[in-house]
Amino acid sequence: MAHLAQFDVGAKQQEARIKALLEDLTQAYIGVRPESRLALAVWWGAKRYGVKEQHLLYLYEGIPLNGISSERVPLYWKTGSQDSPFVLMEATDVDWFSRLLTNDPHRVAQYWSNDDYEVLYFDKTLLNPDLLDKFGIMTEPPGLMKGWYVDEDKYGKSKNVADLLCFYRSFKPYFGFVKTEEKDFEHCRGILHLEISQKWVPFSPEGIQSYSYFNDLQNGRRVFFLFEGGALYEVLRFEVKTAPDYAGRFGLLRTQSDDQYPEVYLRAVRPPAQPSA
Repeated sequence: MAHLAQFDVGAKQQEARIKALLEDLTQAYIGVRPESRLALAVWWGAKRYGVKEQHLLYLYEGIPLNGISSERVPLYWKTGSQDSPFVLMEATDVDWFSRLLTNDPHRVAQYWSNDDYEVLYFDKTLLNPDLLDKFGIMTEPPGLMKGWYVDEDKYGKSKNVADLLCFYRSFKPYFGFVKTEEKDFEHCRGILHLEISQKWVPFSPEGIQSYSYFNDLQNGRRVFFLFEGGALYEVLRFEVKTAPDYAGRFGLLRTQSDDQYPEVYLRAVRPPAQPSA
């Protein structure tokens, strides 16, 4: 939210300081309401209101509030100060805010008007897609496929994809995959991702080397990837590619400083006990 420059000479330093204080305040409110969980914290209105008063919107998941409550606290609350600048904190529940978003959008438009906001905290498990989209919260790149590593022993004992899915769906996905090329129905390649702080970001060439599927392949073992939709692939190889255009082309949420990405080459397979069509 680079809006404070028009109000003060030390704009960037001041903005960073205020943001840190608001994040600190937000952390203090996580878990304060035992009957609710904080789902979203938004810093909004800095462009309109300047440095004298900051504005926060908190959305909670839990007991319905059915309205917006407000509280005004000093920004430097930790020091015991009761003086300005102040923070006006407004709070409501996710369901009520979502209903307003659908039925009375003008009533809540101030929170994102003119892109004058910044998300300080979110829990994506408590927010619906409409809210994630409205506040520009991107948690994964377009077309991300999530899946699991199937080692050669598990693959060799498998009878069908349905049985494999039944087993692996009890675990969180091990990785994400964004296709960069699909030659035919059998072969494709793409960028592997991992989830960090609720966002799916690409592996670095160094980071992927600590994972068992990478090392198993280097040691001559067969490696298989199973995806949520039921696609099953064998890993053919990993290859580091320098691609400055990948971040923009594929909507990656993090770029590598050297533009290098470990791509994985895949070939579609069936479980050994499943006959060919």
